Amino acid sequence: MMRRTTLLLAGTAALAGGAAGAQTRITPDPTPRLPPQPGQGMAIADLRALQRAALFCEAQAEAGQIGAQRAAAPAVRQLAQSIAADHDRFRQDIAALAAERRLDLPNRAAARVQDPSLDTLRQASGDGFDRAFLARQLGLYRPMAELFQTMASNSPDPALQHLGISVLAAVRAHFETARKLGEPMGLRAETVENPPQY
Repeated sequence: MMRRTTLLLAGTAALAGGAAGAQTRITPDPTPRLPPQPGQGMAIADLRALQRAALFCEAQAEAGQIGAQRAAAPAVRQLAQSIAADHDRFRQDIAALAAERRLDLPNRAAARVQDPSLDTLRQASGDGFDRAFLARQLGLYRPMAELFQTMASNSPDPALQHLGISVLAAVRAHFETARKLGEPMGLRAETVENPPQY
């Protein structure tokens, strides 16, 4: 019995030494994502993501409203209506979340965000409008998907995770529709020039 206890202790010490040696080779994460502790506010990465999400959703709701009025093709008009409705709902969700956490969210005017694609939509008509609208949606997909995927995957905040998942699902659906509608026009996401930056 004494010999067995000695072997177990020796094995435990060896394992502990091996684990300690392995830990010295680990590079620490410079931006750990821990949930806020009582009395702390939202993590800065989450706050910035929520601010960008508010700007994206505001712009997308506006683009959708313009498209619902000006699109020439019924399918593009239907996509625009869906984008307007979804992003208006997401805007409300973001505003409620911000109010609950006592956060101020910027609007595009205050943030001085330049979005020439919205100006183009306001001036375009007919088939040219449809092309500009679809190109905008294809160009915005990547930065929007990255933002909401990161929010869904990396945020320790369950409310932000849920928001990220919900918005990402809608953004992917809109992208797939825009991609199909844009193919006959020769539009592809990788060929869209100068997508808006938020």
